Amino acid sequence: MNPHAMSIKPSKSVLLWLAIHSLVVAPVQAELFSLSASGKITLNSSADPTIPVGTPWTFEILYNTAAPDLDFEVTGAPDSTFGRFTNAGAIPAITFFHYRAGTYEVTLDEPADFGLFSNIDITFLTSVHAIDINVNAAALFPPLGGGAVSFHADFNDSSHSALMSDGLPTNQAIGLQSFQESSVTLLPPNGVILGSGADMSSLRIAQVPEPSTSTAAIFGGLGLLLVRRLRSARLGLDLPSTVS
Repeated sequence: MNPHAMSIKPSKSVLLWLAIHSLVVAPVQAELFSLSASGKITLNSSADPTIPVGTPWTFEILYNTAAPDLDFEVTGAPDSTFGRFTNAGAIPAITFFHYRAGTYEVTLDEPADFGLFSNIDITFLTSVHAIDINVNAAALFPPLGGGAVSFHADFNDSSHSALMSDGLPTNQAIGLQSFQESSVTLLPPNGVILGSGADMSSLRIAQVPEPSTSTAAIFGGLGLLLVRRLRSARLGLDLPSTVS
């Protein structure tokens, strides 16, 4: 047997214990935020009839506020008026995305799903605050108009009061009233499928909650039970199937 081809696989019990231990012991960081919006399609200038004008749409994106600001890649030096957040840094910025308009739907639920040009850009100037979101994953977006599709959303506030810095937004007071110009757009090979701010019905930024105390207690109990079973197995003992 080739010694380099050998592998050691941990038992299912050990894998389960490691998973529970990570949930029980590792502190949960409340760094994930959600930006979600909904509305109706304002314009379809593509040749694809899949999403006609008037179709309701929704989208949500989850991002990690601990992700590094990579603005220097664009400006050459850190810039307090501009933030760029991608999945290329030590901590991926975007962890989840979902868009639906009528029968058209796409979900990205792993940081690795997001293509090279996926990012969230933040403009934090005295004259304007803006959030620009770009999502590229050609293999995962269902095609429209016979080709690949990407996503773009932008929210512009000329009163410059919505954002608190050039970091990823955490201001949960943000709503439709916070932005004077907004759009949520699918980009097929030709034309656009656009939902404008005038046809937008909701916009919300919210912190993604940590697991509840009761959930943590359940995992803690499972962890203790598994420890007892593993210890008993090593001692050659047999625990009863139920623990009172």
